[in-house]
Amino acid sequence: MGCAVYLPPAEEQAITSLKQALDALNDHLASNTFLVGHSVTLADIITTCNLYMGFTHLMNKSFTSEFPHVVRYIWTMVNQPNFKQILGEVKQAESVIPITKKPSQPKESAKPKPKLKDEPKKEAKKEEPAKPKPEAGEEEEAPKPKPKNPLDLLPQSSCVGNTS
Repeated sequence: MGCAVYLPPAEEQAITSLKQALDALNDHLASNTFLVGHSVTLADIITTCNLYMGFTHLMNKSFTSEFPHVVRYIWTMVNQPNFKQILGEVKQAESVIPITKKPSQPKESAKPKPKLKDEPKKEAKKEEPAKPKPEAGEEEEAPKPKPKNPLDLLPQSSCVGNTS
């Protein structure tokens, strides 16, 4: 007998959603080796990459036992030569990482933190003007004229409705 573990609602919902998705995938893979067609496609590569971290870190054998076709699919994919070249030897998670909450901090930490010495320097750098202002003796450059539109060089149109 395993001991019951309390899961907060968010984790419980995430597990339920994962099981629903894996169940749908398992149903499809019951009659298909790959997601689309009879060979590896981009869909298989993306799906395998999405399942890889969960399979190697979270989804142990007792969890995946409900999804035998998904397990077969993952093993089929990670044993493809190109996957092996990138991922190396793949091992399924043996145990689930326990969920731990961060220890609650005392109310004193709710006070605003004092600014670090580096922060005013960063702010000063941001306030620097983008263009240096001309000094009293220097003249500002005149704004450059806009280039002419090459379409202006075309002759006037003889179309009806031309208001030019």
